Amino acid sequence: MKTKTFGNKIKYIISIAIIIVLSFSASAKNNSPIEDSAQLYYNKANYQNALYFYDSLYSQNYSSPELFLNMGNCYFQTGDIANSIYFYEKSISLDPSNAEAMHNLEIAKTKLESKVEELPVAFYKRWFLGAISIMSSDAWAITAIILFILGLISFAIYLFSNRLSLRKMGFISSIILVAIASLSIIFSTNLAKRITKNNCAIVFDKSLVKSSPNQESNNLFEVTPGLKVEITDSLNLWYNIKLSDGKQGWIESENVKRL
Repeated sequence: MKTKTFGNKIKYIISIAIIIVLSFSASAKNNSPIEDSAQLYYNKANYQNALYFYDSLYSQNYSSPELFLNMGNCYFQTGDIANSIYFYEKSISLDPSNAEAMHNLEIAKTKLESKVEELPVAFYKRWFLGAISIMSSDAWAITAIILFILGLISFAIYLFSNRLSLRKMGFISSIILVAIASLSIIFSTNLAKRITKNNCAIVFDKSLVKSSPNQESNNLFEVTPGLKVEITDSLNLWYNIKLSDGKQGWIESENVKRL
């Protein structure tokens, strides 16, 4: 009787796990006529017309790594490097593991009028960013849920099994699975914060960076379209920006577009 009860409990837990996983992983694609038209023109390499429909989707606050990747490709093919870099960056922000977007971004950067040397990043920061970038924020969250549920199942085996070996295995497995699930949650929240609190922007117009937020101040250096900058402060219609080489200064906000 105990065996039957134990089996029923495990089946119940597994059923709940499947329902939860399906509810989180279900993401139906938007098969609207606008998306179909955009994809049709994109497949025909008619990038200008494809952009018309992609922009329509974007204006409706529709977003996905695939949409931004395709928009980046369209802008690249039509010679708009600044916009191509902008949308490749947006695609990567939603899905850091998007190898195609990263590859295309590097190609687009070779077309920039000027390049900026990046300051070296501490090895532990590179390791952490590399680790969390394996998957997107949503993927890490789903992974955490799956691992946590498996941890619960393992703990149920520990509680209800009559075999000592199974109890030991269930207890150890539950600790390991919950620990990895907790790490996945940390990765997911960190990536989500990077997206919601993104202070980066792309330069869209060649501009002189000033020493203070007004036109009469001294010129410090020039930035060109497609350059990625970090916004550290804002005042009226000006942004204080920081380049990857450490240079800082003020630029009119109309010359950059925030990611």
